[in-house]
Amino acid sequence: MTNTARVQVDKKLVQEIASLARLGLTEEETGMFISQFRDILDYVGILNEVDTENVPPAYADSTNKNPLRQDVIEESTPTQDFLTNAPETRNNHVVIPRLNIEQ
Repeated sequence: MTNTARVQVDKKLVQEIASLARLGLTEEETGMFISQFRDILDYVGILNEVDTENVPPAYADSTNKNPLRQDVIEESTPTQDFLTNAPETRNNHVVIPRLNIEQ
């Protein structure tokens, strides 16, 4: 077994992760995540204590196979039939709300 370095979970780390995930956390939420991240890492750290020296690797192999089929060209839904289900249309296109993504 190897001795691995322990990740220091603190306010700075949680705020950095929140920034990468584009989350705005309150001070209370930041404190809660510090505690939760520490608990998760402690729990996962238990795996380092398991002796796996003589355990063969496991493979996710299954006898279930996806059957292949021939592609068949079929007629698609007529445009007007499709557009009748859209909440808003313009010039034979579906109108969707604009996304505002701030960088």
